[in-house]
Amino acid sequence: MKHFECANYLSLDCEKGMCAVGKMIVPMDGEGSDACPNFKDGFLCQNCKHFSDADKYGIGVCNGFEKENWAYAQCGSFCCENYEKR
Repeated sequence: MKHFECANYLSLDCEKGMCAVGKMIVPMDGEGSDACPNFKDGFLCQNCKHFSDADKYGIGVCNGFEKENWAYAQCGSFCCENYEKR
């Protein structure tokens, strides 16, 4: 689990974000990017019940719409109208 996978993560740019609970700047990946005790599953395709069959690169299938299509597991889905938490 990484900071960017958390519902409390606020993205600032492509390298870092902020923890909305702890009010601290955190890296997106690399050293220091492991999730803190405030971790809460974020709105990512990998956490949606419509996402399945991810390969080793995290590319899977979304069947939450009329037409089935591929999707990235790490894709932010906070504004997807068909997102349903697993």
